Amino acid sequence: MSMLEPTDAEILRDHAFKWVDENYGEDREKAGRDSATGFDAVLHDAIAQQGWLGAMVPEDKDGTGGDLAEMAGIMQAVGRGLVSEPVLSIGGITAPLLARLGTPAADTLLAQIMNGEKTAVLCHYERDAGFDRGLSDSTLRPVDDTLDLNAAKAPVLDVVGADVLLVTARDAAGRMALLAVTPDTRGLTLDQHRSVDQRRLGTARFEGCRLPTDADLAEGADVDALVSRVLDGAALLVCAEAIGAMDVLIAETETYLQTRKQFGQPLSQFQVLQHRMVDMLMHLEEAQSTLEAALDAQGTAREARAIALAKIVCARAARYVSQEAVQLHGGIGMTDDLRISRYFRRLMLSETMFGDADWHAEKYRQLRP
Repeated sequence: MSMLEPTDAEILRDHAFKWVDENYGEDREKAGRDSATGFDAVLHDAIAQQGWLGAMVPEDKDGTGGDLAEMAGIMQAVGRGLVSEPVLSIGGITAPLLARLGTPAADTLLAQIMNGEKTAVLCHYERDAGFDRGLSDSTLRPVDDTLDLNAAKAPVLDVVGADVLLVTARDAAGRMALLAVTPDTRGLTLDQHRSVDQRRLGTARFEGCRLPTDADLAEGADVDALVSRVLDGAALLVCAEAIGAMDVLIAETETYLQTRKQFGQPLSQFQVLQHRMVDMLMHLEEAQSTLEAALDAQGTAREARAIALAKIVCARAARYVSQEAVQLHGGIGMTDDLRISRYFRRLMLSETMFGDADWHAEKYRQLRP
């Protein structure tokens, strides 16, 4: 293939950019986050029809057979438009997790979420475990002909209004199960609140929830390994989303400096501001490079370190670029009426999702050869 020919991932990314630019304006983002579920059901259906939710699902399961690189292109579009619909939660986490499980019950649910019929969100992190994926106080034990679930999960995006909660818990032998729980299950309490970017979060507590024995979708699969694998990918996808948002912030800040005048000339003519714009671009380029390196490292011995490094660099870039954009816009940059502030808050949240820079830095140190 000629080096000038675009890859499948680049084609998908460009198509996603075009769709977002044509269909996802500022009003869409606000309407989605302010709705009862935190997203627009009509737009969610449209996104499902685009194939985004099955981008990482094999073709033999009716997905598009893509990989992390293709999903990363979609997530750049999500960041570009501040998309409120659960693209990451479903297309980047739930769908690949269910596809890798491969059980009949998992495949049935997978088909329903890919076509937009249902939404399903993973509830894995524990409230007292920080970013540790393996630490779990959730318990699962057989009682009569049911499963008794007790768990306290950390806040999760997109869980409010979800049709199914995929809940991890350990049985007496220490095996991790993956349970499909509906929101109307007795003993389930879901507290709602807002994230820093005003999207809806849900904190789920399960106290004596009685579930049918077929609620466990795993059927003996190594859920620990599967969940860890999917969350590693999610960390990279958050980096891709942040890159899409940073790209918009830099472009809009550049436009603002070209139009805003002081002392009779555009702010873009001031050398000190030119230097700050260059620094923003350098942070974006570094983030893009480490993301691409991590995507290239998939399936190799370098994969774990590359993921950690990408998350470190992208988290720091997100903070730097978003803060500079707000400062260069002045006080108006913090108002909700200006998109700059909403990109700023989305990037603030991206810093900590699936591990902050400090957590990944320690992981990177531990993985040092």
